[in-house]
Amino acid sequence: MEIILDRNQYDGIWNKIYDEFLFSPSCKAIGDTWLSFPIESKKYRLNGVFSEEEERIVNSIFCRVHGKDMYALDWRHDCFIYNPCEEIPLDDWFYDTERNCNVYFPSYYPDGDYHFFASFDWSIGLYGHPWKKELIVVGEKLIREFEKARDMLAVTE
Repeated sequence: MEIILDRNQYDGIWNKIYDEFLFSPSCKAIGDTWLSFPIESKKYRLNGVFSEEEERIVNSIFCRVHGKDMYALDWRHDCFIYNPCEEIPLDDWFYDTERNCNVYFPSYYPDGDYHFFASFDWSIGLYGHPWKKELIVVGEKLIREFEKARDMLAVTE
């Protein structure tokens, strides 16, 4: 796992999410669309907070489907490059002595902020909305694997 501290890289990633995927964060429920993708995507309703086991299930799906480094983005917080095959535990955090602050790795469940997990080419991804309790799964292979695990993850269409 590596923290994305380079400001140009960080801004470039978020600019893409805002500009190309029409990311529209808001604390007001305005319409249904908060994110848009040019490739296949599917929206799910979260019916409960993910447990450690559910986090492992999502992580194993990413490991099977992609298995390479990808982004773990937590809106307005530290963002990371990580490999899902690392199996980072739920609620993983550490103290960053250089910046004198705690650093938290986001969970797949959006627990207060928008969470984005995506391949570098954006062909697969999992995007979570915190107060709508929604996940958008992007990419045919990821959707197919997510569908197989839907009951174990307690999500509905």
